[in-house]
Amino acid sequence: MEASTFKMFEGLLIIGAVVAFAIWQFGSLRRDREERDRRRAEEKKTSDNQKQD
Repeated sequence: MEASTFKMFEGLLIIGAVVAFAIWQFGSLRRDREERDRRRAEEKKTSDNQKQD
């Protein structure tokens, strides 16, 4: 295997790892945002119920 071919494979591997990590992080951010929104909605619902009492 030539050195240039090896460098190309190594570069593709690094780019693939970066893309996979970015996708994983964006998914994690989305889940965290959804959880935060759900908690805020529950807190608002709870505070609205307490105001009515």
